[in-house]
Amino acid sequence: MLKLLKRVYSSKDIIMRLAFTDLKIKYAGSYLGIFWSLIEPLLIILVYSIIFPIVLKADFLEWFLFFICGLIPYRFTRKSITEMTTSLTEHSDILGKSQTAPEIAVFSKAVSNSVSFAIEISIITLIISIFIKLSIFILLLPIMFFINFVLNLGLGMYLSVLYPKMKDISYILGILFEAFFFLTPIVYRIDFIPSLYRGIYMLNPLTRLVYAYQSIFLHSSPAFVEYLSIPKELVLLFLFSLIVFIIGCRKFEKEKESSLELV
Repeated sequence: MLKLLKRVYSSKDIIMRLAFTDLKIKYAGSYLGIFWSLIEPLLIILVYSIIFPIVLKADFLEWFLFFICGLIPYRFTRKSITEMTTSLTEHSDILGKSQTAPEIAVFSKAVSNSVSFAIEISIITLIISIFIKLSIFILLLPIMFFINFVLNLGLGMYLSVLYPKMKDISYILGILFEAFFFLTPIVYRIDFIPSLYRGIYMLNPLTRLVYAYQSIFLHSSPAFVEYLSIPKELVLLFLFSLIVFIIGCRKFEKEKESSLELV
């Protein structure tokens, strides 16, 4: 793992160039460019805001702030993992014609999605600060982002070397993320889950991930109910992300050569 990280660090300039090239290509031909990364989730929020506050009989503002705090990190996680999974195949021309290390393709996807997420999370922070006074826990947001980034990388590296051998993974991921959207406290609060099943519900790592973001943003809101300790959750999430990252690195190092032969 240390050798891989050293190679990544020595190639940091290439990773950054590839990441920003990826962003340019993604939004090429559009008038608003990278701001579509913000407009797209806002449109999703608008659609859900028409339906769910009525169905859940919730106060609109309370529900809206809760929803955006969960949706944006969830989309970041989903997009990062999905795009890193197919990164070796997508950049096969670059990897095949040069001596570029394969991990550069994966890390560049992680960086490009992080740039989009940074824009989105900045706007969210501004919106939330208009309606509620942010607590001291907002200072933990960079730590939360780092944990999320490490988790995404671990899963992304693991799946990236499996995808050339089993293209069905992209379809499976799509189904799983659609399911986890409703198995994670994004459109509804944790108290909608019966206390008898809440322990099982919290075994979902995405539940804890989304909850940590919501806690950091909404801790000072009178409408927010704290179920878990934020510092404890960050420690647990960090340890989980680190384990996933180590497993992902080892899998990537072991199978990258055989996977490159198939792309």
